[in-house]
Amino acid sequence: MRDINETSATLALGDLTITSLSDGHLQIPSDYFLNTQPHEREAVTPTTRIGANTWLIETKNRNVLVDAGSGSCLKERFPETGRLNWQDSDLELKRSTITDIVITHMHADHIGGLSANGNSLFPNAEIHIQAREWAFWTDPQLLSSAEDPQKPMIGLIQALAEPLKNQLTQHSGDVDLGNGIGLLLAQGHTPGHQVVHLASGREDCLLLADAVVSDKLQFSNPDITYALDSNPADAVRTRRTLFDKIASDRITFGATHVNTTAFATLTRREKGYAFEPL
Repeated sequence: MRDINETSATLALGDLTITSLSDGHLQIPSDYFLNTQPHEREAVTPTTRIGANTWLIETKNRNVLVDAGSGSCLKERFPETGRLNWQDSDLELKRSTITDIVITHMHADHIGGLSANGNSLFPNAEIHIQAREWAFWTDPQLLSSAEDPQKPMIGLIQALAEPLKNQLTQHSGDVDLGNGIGLLLAQGHTPGHQVVHLASGREDCLLLADAVVSDKLQFSNPDITYALDSNPADAVRTRRTLFDKIASDRITFGATHVNTTAFATLTRREKGYAFEPL
């Protein structure tokens, strides 16, 4: 299955094989990053490139996809997204072998690749999501009560969610999925944002999803927030907790929006951290 995407990196972790799969990249305006210092703002002006990574976890009897990219739903605004192209008919056999899908959160760049034309692309998969995440985004009152600039994003998320509803297993907080795969509630970016903790033998790996959005800014200054964070203070606390654990325990990690598919670790540097690819 590792031929799905030519820009990938693979990590052997005990009995697990984790492959990072790039869905392309996005150019994000500097105004999306808040509470920055002048030199930090300059580094991402006028826009900054962020990656769009997803992951495939292979065990002896399961193929677990963590997020699925954006499909075609963001191409008009972000033309370099959707490179995984899960809707391609040539990938039907590969899609059918996916046993589980972890949705880290419900932003369109993470769930857009799960469906096409109102149908699930992974009908054989059990989809794992935090109950509070699903409840927040699918609330019928959310769209009607939202401010006008937010309505297109919410409407898109709700449309993308509809074909998935009969495949869901909703979790409340941290959960063990078996085979060394765990989910950790890591809220702040969204109400039910979760990260993936992998453990096999004496080795660990964390898949951080959007606990970090900008590798240019948030490793060196974890206190910088992002315009789409639902609770910026919680997002900062989550990021600092995860970064501290990674640096203290020398844990390998991946993240959605770093500009590489490579796995990495962190070391402390001044008031922040330095990103060190493996």
